[in-house]
Amino acid sequence: MKWLFVLILTCTSFVASAAQVFNASNPATVYMVVWRGCEDACQGFKNYIDNNALPINLIIRDVARDKSLLPQYINEAKQLNPDLVVTWGTTVSKGMIGTMGDLGSNTKLGDIPVMFMIVADPLGAGIISSYQASGRKTVTGIRNRISEDVQIRAIREYFPLLRMGVIYSESELNSVLNTKKLQKLSTEMGFELITKTYELDDKKVPLPDQFDRVMEEMSNAEVDVVYVGSSSYNLENRDDFTRAAVRYKLPVASAYDVMVTESDGLIAVANKYYNVGRLAASQANKILFDQVIPGSMPIAELSQFSMFINMNVARNLSLYPPIQLLRFAELINPNSHNED
Repeated sequence: MKWLFVLILTCTSFVASAAQVFNASNPATVYMVVWRGCEDACQGFKNYIDNNALPINLIIRDVARDKSLLPQYINEAKQLNPDLVVTWGTTVSKGMIGTMGDLGSNTKLGDIPVMFMIVADPLGAGIISSYQASGRKTVTGIRNRISEDVQIRAIREYFPLLRMGVIYSESELNSVLNTKKLQKLSTEMGFELITKTYELDDKKVPLPDQFDRVMEEMSNAEVDVVYVGSSSYNLENRDDFTRAAVRYKLPVASAYDVMVTESDGLIAVANKYYNVGRLAASQANKILFDQVIPGSMPIAELSQFSMFINMNVARNLSLYPPIQLLRFAELINPNSHNED
């Protein structure tokens, strides 16, 4: 019976250690790796923690768009052995977690639970095997993107779509995957996809001052809209991108709300990054305090999305939204008039 007592004691100890209780004197540690500073999703994550007074020690590491730093942060995460790692964006998530093609159900972080957010296509990137469950015990994530078919239908509610233009960098995996998806949809939904790529330097970074060139090419191709579904470069340079488009009388539609709310895009169908960050923190709450196994969770997504229309741009391009969109879209600059 002695061996049975030892076995029971061992199993009891394992369960006790697995169900660790976090509190103010023993906070959980979350190690977050971001791509370009603590932007809206990161802020949403932080504010959820603060607003709910969760006992979490949040450590944030910024790659600052330099993916060569990722091995350093993988090593640091392993040394710190946090209770959860959170990754932001496709490049960071793929670099910190690794793909199923390379590692199967394992990850680069070993047994450390990990959750990704702001990943345009986690399935296409090889991070997960399905949206019902990741296929990896320690991995879950947030699906923040509105599907491209929904985006296209929204554009067609606004104006006819025969030719869609996409401008992207071939060095951005998320952009490449998104363009492939659009190429497939162009056949299924009956429109022509016109693609242009940026010229890159030796470090695979787009050369400066190309926006007028590519917009002129799109204008010459007579596209109905320039679409930005997934592109960190276009997002970061949104003012130059959208203003060049307006100069060539081209509307910009985007899955990024800020390209419309804070720049000169015409229409966006999007989830706000801040709300995605709050959803991610809610999922982290379940993992840390409810002891939910990440791999057993479906890839979460927000239940609602928003449409944004920039009325200044609509007036400049003489593309006034139809009545059915005015009923539920959020109008940006509804009463102001751009004198340019």
